[in-house]
Amino acid sequence: MYLETDRLILRRMTAEDFEDFYEYAPDPERCRMMGTAPLRSRKEALEAFEWLLFNEKRFYAIVLREENKVVGHIEVQNYPEEGVRPELAGKTGRVLSFCVSRVYQRRGYAAEALRALIGYLFESRGVDYIVSGYFDFNGPSAALHRKLGFQVFAVSDVKLPDGARARATDTILLNPSAPPAYRGEVSEK
Repeated sequence: MYLETDRLILRRMTAEDFEDFYEYAPDPERCRMMGTAPLRSRKEALEAFEWLLFNEKRFYAIVLREENKVVGHIEVQNYPEEGVRPELAGKTGRVLSFCVSRVYQRRGYAAEALRALIGYLFESRGVDYIVSGYFDFNGPSAALHRKLGFQVFAVSDVKLPDGARARATDTILLNPSAPPAYRGEVSEK
């Protein structure tokens, strides 16, 4: 996949992107918002980067067009078939996870990147729905999900890598051209 917007390029992350990744990925606040363990060294960051690069086939860089600088990333995964809600059975879904460097936040880059990716997944790939989520302490992510039209469909209590507990909210966005797949209420897991 390769997408361009007014200000951004979304493309497959490459090994050459590590230095840009390393600028934002070890940020403890980014790790907390993503629900991942902190990256305490360059070696840990490189291991995480290489794992994503070689194991996540859809690990995309969010690149500023003018500067050719990676300022974040988006991971796209297939929605798992097992345990799928009955109303989504037989439908094609994707799960999105994303982050933008705190240095580049509050400029609309995440919204711009996600709108482009959502349009691509719905229009070009024929995906029926997209799932994404956030933790209760991540107000900006919650607001962005609402802004993009995602609807809450599940809330659960999860244990974070540091042992703390948090509420995780799962949201869903239906392809407007697909038949309705979900008409449920929020459920507690």
